[in-house]
Amino acid sequence: MKTPELKEKLTELGVEFDKKATREQLTQLLEQKQAEKNETEETLKEELELEPDPITYVVIRDFKDLQDNNTVYIAGDIYPRRAESDPDEERIQELLSSNNKIGKPLIKEQA
Repeated sequence: MKTPELKEKLTELGVEFDKKATREQLTQLLEQKQAEKNETEETLKEELELEPDPITYVVIRDFKDLQDNNTVYIAGDIYPRRAESDPDEERIQELLSSNNKIGKPLIKEQA
């Protein structure tokens, strides 16, 4: 790559450089910045892969959640309604099954 092309590429990347830098210095700086960018992108990709999408649930039968400040859920609502309400897996399983006070599944996994 020629010096003007290197300078243009560095400028596109938002990298400051000495206007009097040699072609070698510009090449080295460009390679360094591209390596940093690739490393950052790889790290972000890994972090996204590690965090599975949270499972969401939808209410299929109206009920009052006695374990969530008596919150009333209507069929079609998202469960849990409030972000700060974080039911444990045991409670989710109870609402997914008929092993609850109503005796019928109250929520289902949202597709």
